[in-house]
Amino acid sequence: MDTSESLGFGQRMKLYSQNGFNLAIRQNGVVEGTQEDEDPECCLELISAGPGMVRIRGMETDLYLCFDSDGHLYGEQDSENDATVFRETLEGLYNAYISVKYPEWYVGIKRSGKPKPGPYTKYGQKAVRFLPRRLK
Repeated sequence: MDTSESLGFGQRMKLYSQNGFNLAIRQNGVVEGTQEDEDPECCLELISAGPGMVRIRGMETDLYLCFDSDGHLYGEQDSENDATVFRETLEGLYNAYISVKYPEWYVGIKRSGKPKPGPYTKYGQKAVRFLPRRLK
Protein backbone atom coordinates (compact mmCIF):
# COMPACT_ATOMS: atom_id res chain seq x y z
CA MET A 1 0.00 0.00 0.00
CA ASP A 2 1.48 3.37 -0.93
CA THR A 3 1.61 6.36 1.40
CA SER A 4 -1.27 8.29 -0.17
CA GLU A 5 -3.62 5.33 0.32
CA SER A 6 -2.59 4.59 3.87
CA LEU A 7 -3.02 8.22 4.89
CA GLY A 8 -6.37 8.56 3.13
CA PHE A 9 -5.41 11.35 0.74
CA GLY A 10 -8.05 10.44 -1.84
CA GLN A 11 -11.23 12.32 -2.58
CA ARG A 12 -14.02 10.86 -0.44
CA MET A 13 -17.38 10.79 -2.16
CA LYS A 14 -20.38 8.91 -3.45
CA LEU A 15 -20.80 8.32 -7.17
CA TYR A 16 -24.45 8.91 -8.06
CA SER A 17 -25.43 7.54 -11.46
CA GLN A 18 -27.71 9.35 -13.86
CA ASN A 19 -29.95 6.27 -13.56
CA GLY A 20 -30.56 7.11 -9.87
CA PHE A 21 -28.21 4.81 -7.93
CA ASN A 22 -25.13 5.25 -5.75
CA LEU A 23 -22.30 2.93 -6.77
CA ALA A 24 -21.61 0.45 -3.95
CA ILE A 25 -18.78 -2.06 -3.46
CA ARG A 26 -20.05 -4.81 -1.13
CA GLN A 27 -17.97 -6.73 1.40
CA ASN A 28 -18.33 -9.90 -0.71
CA GLY A 29 -16.92 -8.11 -3.79
CA VAL A 30 -20.28 -7.54 -5.49
CA VAL A 31 -20.63 -4.16 -7.20
CA GLU A 32 -24.14 -2.74 -7.53
CA GLY A 33 -26.21 0.39 -7.38
CA THR A 34 -28.16 1.31 -4.26
CA GLN A 35 -30.81 3.93 -3.67
CA GLU A 36 -30.08 3.86 0.07
CA ASP A 37 -28.22 7.12 0.56
CA GLU A 38 -27.00 6.13 4.05
CA ASP A 39 -25.50 2.82 2.88
CA PRO A 40 -21.87 2.86 4.13
CA GLU A 41 -20.75 0.61 1.24
CA CYS A 42 -21.40 3.43 -1.24
CA CYS A 43 -18.82 5.68 0.45
CA LEU A 44 -15.86 5.69 -1.91
CA GLU A 45 -12.38 7.13 -2.04
CA LEU A 46 -10.95 8.18 -5.40
CA ILE A 47 -7.18 7.85 -5.22
CA SER A 48 -4.93 9.36 -7.86
CA ALA A 49 -3.19 6.80 -10.06
CA GLY A 50 -1.52 9.41 -12.30
CA PRO A 51 -2.68 12.43 -14.31
CA GLY A 52 -6.41 12.05 -15.00
CA MET A 53 -6.48 8.52 -13.58
CA VAL A 54 -7.98 7.16 -10.36
CA ARG A 55 -8.48 4.01 -8.34
CA ILE A 56 -11.91 3.76 -6.71
CA ARG A 57 -11.79 2.20 -3.24
CA GLY A 58 -14.77 1.24 -1.08
CA MET A 59 -14.05 2.90 2.26
CA GLU A 60 -16.14 0.39 4.23
CA THR A 61 -14.87 -2.71 2.41
CA ASP A 62 -11.31 -1.68 1.46
CA LEU A 63 -11.93 -3.21 -1.98
CA TYR A 64 -11.08 -1.54 -5.30
CA LEU A 65 -13.43 -1.26 -8.24
CA CYS A 66 -12.15 -3.55 -10.97
CA PHE A 67 -13.13 -5.15 -14.29
CA ASP A 68 -12.55 -8.85 -14.83
CA SER A 69 -11.57 -10.07 -18.31
CA ASP A 70 -15.24 -10.65 -19.22
CA GLY A 71 -16.18 -7.04 -18.43
CA HIS A 72 -17.87 -7.59 -15.08
CA LEU A 73 -17.25 -5.15 -12.23
CA TYR A 74 -16.19 -6.50 -8.85
CA GLY A 75 -14.33 -5.49 -5.70
CA GLU A 76 -10.62 -6.36 -5.88
CA GLN A 77 -8.31 -6.63 -2.85
CA ASP A 78 -5.08 -5.97 -4.77
CA SER A 79 -4.74 -2.22 -5.38
CA GLU A 80 -1.84 -2.91 -7.77
CA ASN A 81 -4.06 -4.86 -10.19
CA ASP A 82 -3.87 -2.82 -13.42
CA ALA A 83 -7.62 -3.31 -14.01
CA THR A 84 -8.32 -1.11 -10.95
CA VAL A 85 -7.18 2.06 -12.77
CA PHE A 86 -9.76 4.26 -14.50
CA ARG A 87 -9.46 7.40 -16.60
CA GLU A 88 -11.79 10.07 -15.25
CA THR A 89 -13.49 12.08 -18.01
CA LEU A 90 -16.36 14.54 -18.31
CA GLU A 91 -19.69 13.50 -19.84
CA GLY A 92 -21.50 16.84 -19.96
CA LEU A 93 -22.22 17.69 -16.32
CA TYR A 94 -21.30 14.18 -15.20
CA ASN A 95 -18.10 12.19 -14.79
CA ALA A 96 -17.37 8.92 -16.56
CA TYR A 97 -14.78 6.31 -15.61
CA ILE A 98 -13.08 4.39 -18.42
CA SER A 99 -10.91 1.35 -17.77
CA VAL A 100 -7.24 1.93 -18.56
CA LYS A 101 -6.66 -1.80 -19.12
CA TYR A 102 -9.79 -2.16 -21.29
CA PRO A 103 -10.09 1.30 -22.93
CA GLU A 104 -13.47 0.67 -24.56
CA TRP A 105 -15.17 -0.15 -21.23
CA TYR A 106 -16.88 2.35 -18.98
CA VAL A 107 -18.08 1.86 -15.41
CA GLY A 108 -21.87 1.74 -15.67
CA ILE A 109 -25.00 1.11 -13.59
CA LYS A 110 -28.16 0.03 -15.41
CA ARG A 111 -31.68 1.30 -14.63
CA SER A 112 -32.16 -1.86 -12.56
CA GLY A 113 -29.20 -0.95 -10.31
CA LYS A 114 -27.10 -3.82 -11.64
CA PRO A 115 -23.66 -3.09 -13.08
CA LYS A 116 -23.52 -2.86 -16.85
CA PRO A 117 -20.87 -5.16 -18.37
CA GLY A 118 -17.99 -3.21 -19.89
CA PRO A 119 -18.40 -4.53 -23.46
CA TYR A 120 -21.97 -3.14 -23.53
CA THR A 121 -21.05 0.38 -22.42
CA LYS A 122 -20.25 3.34 -24.62
CA TYR A 123 -19.92 7.09 -24.59
CA GLY A 124 -23.19 8.97 -24.10
CA GLN A 125 -25.16 6.26 -22.25
CA LYS A 126 -26.99 7.31 -19.09
CA ALA A 127 -25.57 4.23 -17.36
CA VAL A 128 -21.99 5.56 -17.55
CA ARG A 129 -22.65 9.05 -16.19
CA PHE A 130 -21.92 9.70 -12.52
CA LEU A 131 -22.31 12.78 -10.36
CA PRO A 132 -19.57 12.80 -7.71
CA ARG A 133 -20.98 13.92 -4.34
CA ARG A 134 -18.44 14.74 -1.66
CA LEU A 135 -18.93 13.13 1.73
CA LYS A 136 -19.60 15.42 4.66
